[in-house]
Amino acid sequence: MERVPPPRLFFSQFTLSLNRWRAQGGLVLLYGGQAVLTYSLRAIASLLASGQHVVFIDSANAFNPFLIAEVATRLNKPPEELLDRIHISRTFTVHQLEALITERIAEALNTSASRVLVASGFLDNLYDEDVERRGAWRMFRKATAHLRALADAGSLVLVVCPTSAARGEPGRTMRLPDRDGLLDALMAMADKVIKLDASTLYLEKSVKGVHALPVVSRVEPPRLDASVKVAPRRRCRG
Repeated sequence: MERVPPPRLFFSQFTLSLNRWRAQGGLVLLYGGQAVLTYSLRAIASLLASGQHVVFIDSANAFNPFLIAEVATRLNKPPEELLDRIHISRTFTVHQLEALITERIAEALNTSASRVLVASGFLDNLYDEDVERRGAWRMFRKATAHLRALADAGSLVLVVCPTSAARGEPGRTMRLPDRDGLLDALMAMADKVIKLDASTLYLEKSVKGVHALPVVSRVEPPRLDASVKVAPRRRCRG
């Protein structure tokens, strides 16, 4: 039998869908090439522009305030207004990631009156060669159990995962064969799975209170305007 490809999801559909999913909560996985990091930032900028606060875990060290500022300018919003609504914590080790998610994220969501959590580059710290396989899987299971609980309690949890590259390829997280199952485990527990392939988004999985995707005209994500220079405001480090 011929395999039916997953439905395509235009970027503008994705941004509109995030707002709908925010209202119902759930765990959404966005994965693919390195571009998923910028795609997710552009998408949550629309949530920020609508007045939503977002708690953002930056494990890939990829947060770009200038990108948020450019989207704000396109929407005729003051860039500082959007940047003040995003609350960032950075993690550099898997132990920091585990502690942040299991001990502090729920309080951060409450303090900022937010129902949106973004875990950007979630698997990056787990690909640390200095962390042995058993420990990495133990911390992965503990952290994802907390993310799942937050989603079940009504928060929108967007987990963003660039796929790991072959060892030695510059600028990418190195692939560790003994961690290959991490992404599959995330897919299994997610309510919705979206893959970025080249410049196309595909909705690979959608369960738990599925709503039809909004019908919109095809709009590509905005390109970053290098002339926009705005320094980030309030930042929280984990």
